[in-house]
Amino acid sequence: MSLTIAATKVSGIGLATTAVAKQYPHLVRQFPDIRDVHRWGTLNLQLEYPLRILNPDYTTTEIEWDPGFKERFSLTRIDIEPCTQAARPQPAWVYVAHRSVHRANTLFIELLTATLEVKNGDKFLVHLPSYRYTSCILL
Repeated sequence: MSLTIAATKVSGIGLATTAVAKQYPHLVRQFPDIRDVHRWGTLNLQLEYPLRILNPDYTTTEIEWDPGFKERFSLTRIDIEPCTQAARPQPAWVYVAHRSVHRANTLFIELLTATLEVKNGDKFLVHLPSYRYTSCILL
């Protein structure tokens, strides 16, 4: 059984489009589970309820992904389900860049996932597996 939170696709600030492409080789070297994700940005979701992840599945060491700029990243495995007739849940990773302006916003998550055809306003269900209950707080 999982915990499910409704969410809506929103725009971010536009930095992930180039940043994730630069970060990807470093991230996948430390955490190969994400090797199949879209490499040119994140899927940004506005959550219906605030969520704080206390114990991510993986936190990287400091990565110098841009000259002179080092950062840690945390990744947490979830499933997302587009709210369309033919949609099925698919794996995704909550992506937390530790120096991101989004980090403190408990109603916003950035995801690494397979390439999806989505637009702002599209609805999703975010499924947190049962083992995550002790690692996340629904505020």
